[in-house]
Amino acid sequence: MESALPGQGQTTLNNGIDAAALEVDRHIQDDQRYPEIAQMLGVSAEVLPGVSGMSDIDYPLLGTGQVSLPRLLEIGPVHRVPLPPELVEQFGHMQCNCMLGIFPDISRAWLTIDTDIYIWNYNDGGDLTYFDGLSETILSVGLVKPKPGVFQAHITHLLVLTTPVDIVILGVTFSALHTEGASAPGSYVTEALSLLPEPLFCLPTDNTFFQVVEGTGTGRLFLAGQDGCLYEVAYQAEAGWFSQCCRKINHSRSALSLFIPAVLQFSFSEEDPLMQIAVDHSRHILYTRSEKGTIQVFDLGSDGQSTSRVASLSHGAIANAAVNIVRTVEKLNFSPVVHIAPIESSESAVCHLLAVTHTGVRLYFGTCSLRYPGTRPNTLILLHVRMPPGFSAAVTAPQRPARVHKALYSRGMLTTSSPFLIPLLSHSLSTFSQGDHVSLNHQSQLKSLVVWNILIRAYPMS
Repeated sequence: MESALPGQGQTTLNNGIDAAALEVDRHIQDDQRYPEIAQMLGVSAEVLPGVSGMSDIDYPLLGTGQVSLPRLLEIGPVHRVPLPPELVEQFGHMQCNCMLGIFPDISRAWLTIDTDIYIWNYNDGGDLTYFDGLSETILSVGLVKPKPGVFQAHITHLLVLTTPVDIVILGVTFSALHTEGASAPGSYVTEALSLLPEPLFCLPTDNTFFQVVEGTGTGRLFLAGQDGCLYEVAYQAEAGWFSQCCRKINHSRSALSLFIPAVLQFSFSEEDPLMQIAVDHSRHILYTRSEKGTIQVFDLGSDGQSTSRVASLSHGAIANAAVNIVRTVEKLNFSPVVHIAPIESSESAVCHLLAVTHTGVRLYFGTCSLRYPGTRPNTLILLHVRMPPGFSAAVTAPQRPARVHKALYSRGMLTTSSPFLIPLLSHSLSTFSQGDHVSLNHQSQLKSLVVWNILIRAYPMS
């Protein structure tokens, strides 16, 4: 009878464990390798801008036909978190305005009712805090990380509130919920949020309404003006000889405009409020979208510390560029743009911006020459048009997306919102069947927050 040599069994076991570990690592690496968007769309310097999504094979359905995957529910609610009872009572006292949103970075939801703001943990509905020190209705809300070295270390974030009169910046701090043990730094889910009782800064709006607040990774703070201008709130620890601790800068007006009376500027300019600010943190590029669909590109510099406007495309120019690529589709499908989303450098070297129109059309833009993709932005050029499901010859028009007004893009997955429905679209080789949409009950939305689970399928690069 043969017997194993001493230590041979342990060696075999170790080899098996090592092989299993290598296999797990290989699968993890495959999951992390997302295809290059330009490669999937056929974008290159040698090929003219193209179109996709108009063929039946562009959107095969799961569980049918050529794809043998089982029918998968690609979106569904995970759990519903009731609003804190104290907030439900406040709705009865609302007079002017109410807004609701979330701060994913700190796992908090927020609600404004007229002049007050309430913030709570959306995972369990607890840790409710509020600020009621304003006398004017809150118009916009934003949360940004501060510049390093400006404030004390315990101020981890800045809460920015704008009203018709003021821009108010509050300090946000976190502390352990339980005295018996401190939580790990940055674990905002298990920490208690506090707002400093007095504003850190307060600036006048100078009769400009601000509808969007957006920050950068370097701590800069930008505002979207109803006058169509991009503003920045520049702040520092101490005032200098020629600068204040906090001031407002208009990046859309030239120095010459300072000498033109405001009445004349208003007379010769068509109002087109800015509705969105989107920042590409990987490239230090800032984009704005106006109400009519104009897109502007601002270069923040290689270090993210400067600002210069380098390109602008009106809604008409965008539609004309798309029609030149897709001549068989009516022009009205390409305007207006209702959402923009940066495509970071980890996803694509040449596709820098995604724009979504009100009909669900996706427009992919670049900000520099395709032959020199690493240069700083100097233009805005349409590279590819991706039509939504419903534009192939075998599909009837009623199945097409319509009246899209909100969208969310993340690593190739696009979620769009239409009245009463949230359909899903993907730039990958699959689409979501008619059953994969969610009907929202607006009455229940006022009483709870819904956390959605979205199935994302990764397609390894060959």
